[in-house]
Amino acid sequence: MTRPSTRRLTPVPAALCLLFLGWGCGGGSIPSSPSPSPTAAPSTALPSLDAMLADKVMGDPAARVALIEYASLTCPHCASFHEGTLAQIKAAYIDTGKVKLVYRDFPLDEAALSAAMVARCSGDKYFTVLDMLFAGQGIWALSGDTVGALKRAVAPAGVSSATVDACLARADLRSGVLRMKAEGESQYGVRGTPTFIAGGQTIVGDVPFADFDAILKKLTSG
Repeated sequence: MTRPSTRRLTPVPAALCLLFLGWGCGGGSIPSSPSPSPTAAPSTALPSLDAMLADKVMGDPAARVALIEYASLTCPHCASFHEGTLAQIKAAYIDTGKVKLVYRDFPLDEAALSAAMVARCSGDKYFTVLDMLFAGQGIWALSGDTVGALKRAVAPAGVSSATVDACLARADLRSGVLRMKAEGESQYGVRGTPTFIAGGQTIVGDVPFADFDAILKKLTSG
């Protein structure tokens, strides 16, 4: 696959969580094999693996333009994008059917990987859970008890403690999320978060809405 052209719209790395930086930016490597997980209740039902690992799409799946986002749930700049700029993109382009947001995980640390797995186990509550995790990032991501903190963070969405345990026990889901990250690196050269791909262009960092607007306007016109 031909790698898209890279358009680095921010002059400094402050708006990007890089693989080699500290908390929220990948301060440590993620083991390829699962960490010890809590024992899951056998009766706990989860969506199918294919459903959990499918692209998560916000907006009309038939929208002609896709804005692909690679993000880590422990990245502060990703949280900033989801709590700010995304609302403007949604109002101008996603809600109007012009653009769909395709969310893909790019976990930079173990906590982000666990959170990504929990979100993908939530079924049709996915984007609600994603919003909760970004909003509460400063609490659960810094907790010494990541699993317990994640359970408290997603409980308001109706995701049970048993569901979280069952989710984190899924080695196949863990491998699938890590494979998603690896594909982002190999196909698009993703090195940090947030990274966006739209119409063959790569947008790096939590850049202002005006920068997204300039690109999406051209892609959706005509």
